[in-house]
Amino acid sequence: MENPTGIIFLSADKQLCTEIQTYLGSVCCDHTFEVTSDLSTFSEKLLSGKTLISLADTGLGETYISQALSILKSIDHDLPLILVTNKDKQEQAAKYISSGAADYVTTDNLIRLCPVIKREVKSYREIAAGKKAKQEIKELQNIINSAEDEIYVLNGSDFRIKFANRKAMQNLRYSEEKLKCMSMNDIMTEVMPVGFMSGWDKVRTRKTFYTRMKRGDGTVYPAEAVFQSVKTDGKTAILGIIHDITEKESAKQQAMILNKAIDASASSVIITDEDYKIFYVNKAYCAFTGKSRSEAIGGDILDTIVKNDKMADFRRALENCSGGQSWVGEYNRLSKDGEEFIVLGSVSPVLNEKGDLQNIVIVEEDITERLRIKSQLMHAQKMETVGELTSGIAHDFTNMLTAIGGFASIMKRKMDPESSFYMYVDKIVELTIRAKSLTQNLLTFSRKQMQSERVLNLNDLVDTVSGFLSMVIGNKLEIRKELSPEEINIVGDPVQLEQVIINLATNARDAVAKDGILTITTDRLMISSKDGGFKEYAVISVKDNGSGIDEKKLKKIFEPFYTTKEEGKGTGLGLYIVSDIINRHHGMIECQSEPGIGTEFIIKLPVTEKKPDELKEEIEVKSTKSAVILLIEDEKMVRESLMNALDAYGYKVIEAPNGKEAVEIYSKQHNSIDLVISDIVMPVMDGIEAYARMSAINPDVKMIFTTGYVGETHKRDNFDESEHVVLLKPLLVKELIKRIEQLISKKQ
Repeated sequence: MENPTGIIFLSADKQLCTEIQTYLGSVCCDHTFEVTSDLSTFSEKLLSGKTLISLADTGLGETYISQALSILKSIDHDLPLILVTNKDKQEQAAKYISSGAADYVTTDNLIRLCPVIKREVKSYREIAAGKKAKQEIKELQNIINSAEDEIYVLNGSDFRIKFANRKAMQNLRYSEEKLKCMSMNDIMTEVMPVGFMSGWDKVRTRKTFYTRMKRGDGTVYPAEAVFQSVKTDGKTAILGIIHDITEKESAKQQAMILNKAIDASASSVIITDEDYKIFYVNKAYCAFTGKSRSEAIGGDILDTIVKNDKMADFRRALENCSGGQSWVGEYNRLSKDGEEFIVLGSVSPVLNEKGDLQNIVIVEEDITERLRIKSQLMHAQKMETVGELTSGIAHDFTNMLTAIGGFASIMKRKMDPESSFYMYVDKIVELTIRAKSLTQNLLTFSRKQMQSERVLNLNDLVDTVSGFLSMVIGNKLEIRKELSPEEINIVGDPVQLEQVIINLATNARDAVAKDGILTITTDRLMISSKDGGFKEYAVISVKDNGSGIDEKKLKKIFEPFYTTKEEGKGTGLGLYIVSDIINRHHGMIECQSEPGIGTEFIIKLPVTEKKPDELKEEIEVKSTKSAVILLIEDEKMVRESLMNALDAYGYKVIEAPNGKEAVEIYSKQHNSIDLVISDIVMPVMDGIEAYARMSAINPDVKMIFTTGYVGETHKRDNFDESEHVVLLKPLLVKELIKRIEQLISKKQ
């Protein structure tokens, strides 16, 4: 950034502005001059970084000058502010100096203004230069302390350590104070070479040698040392750089170990010449093929490769070695018993100094068993990734739903019920409620939790899901329902049980070629219990007339990652998820199938004598129109929708995009704020910390927390959700208004 040269004058007196501008133009030509009486413009000019000094007319009033000083100090504490005042108001202007103003000049003595500006500009630039110098020193120290080598600065006469970087202290295990009391020879097993110290004070010298460094605990490590003399203020200092060569020194030993390790490796290792003739094999190769080393050496590497499509890839890999290319792939070999097994082989060239092919190294591993579970592992990794992303995606999704639901609720509230569009707005609100339930269940399913468990009428559940089942499975199946004539009630999560039926219906669709029929049946059944009695279960049967499943596959269909579908058309997780949901509902599921006839899944769930809650028409909550609400929400669209919704109910809303700004507002206006609504997860300062700070200001603060996460995310900082009002996003406006009125009525 260029050096600032601007002067900004806060004044509404046009004559005074013209007089000062004319004067400064004649004596301070190298500065730009701007005039404003607006504090927002004043703030923007300061934030631009182009302002070098500011002036203020005390005629603007005490409050105005105080605000200007506050803005100035918050942006750049060192930037000077010079006051321009009438002669008879010097005493008042002097008071501002104690508040941070630099100086003042009187209107009858403006000739003093330029010297004051030059003095303050000089002082400001000196302060800025000092800060910059300190920052550069700090950055240099950070660079030195980030170095991977040990760096020392030594006294040129006796090699006393004057400075050691962080790496030196880490390697030697000494504190900085301890090292500064030592000489370089104190931390080396060998003293510096003979004659090493001579000549340092005469010429600039650089010397390199090998040594061993002594740690504080007595252990040693090999190092390469480089020392360089440096002249500073007529004295000689020595810069030392020590590089730990433990790895380099152990390379020979590692090479010896490597030779033994290759022979002991469980993987087959083969080395051939450039004509593919074997001249080395390890023990594992002999075990794989049943050949001795003497039998294998001299043979062609291709002799024991099974001739199929993969053999061509292997042969091509050998040919490409002459161009320096490596290859990794799968192919088949014959075991010593004559059976085929699959290996993962790596083919790598060894080139001589001229770049010509000298040898080929082939490392093979039997992966026959690994391939069996390869698909399962890939699916498991995908599911783990989805699980990690679900929470963050759901948070953004629920924010959008909150905004959609909020704006829809405002439209519904302000729209004439007789309007032709009223029904569509009502549907949007209804779909927002359903999406909220679905989102929360997606999150809780991954955590193996039940979210919205309640008493359900089994027939109503089947009616609901069959109503939109055709949209999921298309027109390939005719859906038939055979529902029990009597009421059957169970306890469960409707969204998860709907998911069970949808998964089974999707499997049926894939199993049917044409003229498919999907029959969903409900009934009651008495089953004997372990204690010798009987227990009544509700039964859901999902039956198709598809291709069926043979008995061998039928035993594995509920195992994770097992699928009867073609490769690439099934994950093997659908029925596992179905089984998992039924188990969490304390139920049972079984499958009966016959190839060519069809498949039937029978679900048994415990019956309850409780009745489903009757749906009561929600009574419109009347708002306390005099209430003032502080709304804290970082997502702009959510904040706007909630502000408009609360405004439609007659509340006065103060907004804040994060906890920090909200606390600042609350500290000034807490006596007039009746309630705070705050998101929990926000940048700058989250809702939990904001609540703690507001409680310190007012222990009786009323707070409603909102969040797009479920439960466990916020269990920290002694924050227990059960002790607070926490609403899950997407927020339903009527539910929010109801909670607001409950808290406000308690306060009153």
